[in-house]
Amino acid sequence: MVEKIVLGDQEWTIDPHDLNFTDATLNTFFEKVSGIIDYVGSGHALAMKLNAIAELEYKKKYIEKFKDQKDQGKSDKTAELSAEGDPICVNLKRETIESRYKKDRLYAHLSALNASREDAHNRGHMLRKEMDKLNIDIERA
Repeated sequence: MVEKIVLGDQEWTIDPHDLNFTDATLNTFFEKVSGIIDYVGSGHALAMKLNAIAELEYKKKYIEKFKDQKDQGKSDKTAELSAEGDPICVNLKRETIESRYKKDRLYAHLSALNASREDAHNRGHMLRKEMDKLNIDIERA
């Protein structure tokens, strides 16, 4: 299933078919896979940046709310619970969780692409060995 990841005003497409290859499509796979890895990698880099910004915004607002509660004379635990339960902090935390998911999802696809490329290299090596063996057998006949 093709998945769309929206980061800011840009959209990245994650297509599991990008991981597939056969003996017949090995060359085509190699021609495309590096570009796909670069494409997904750029999305992952942006997702990491946006995740760090989201975490920073959450921490900043949490500290502000915590400090407000402490200034009102609340205990540390009460101030902490109040800051965590504040609707603005809850929404910022939700955005942080969503941005972390996007970052992790792009990283997982990037890892799968690298593993698929490694598998394709191994399959290509095995095909060359099989072809060499067949050529030796033909020359003997």
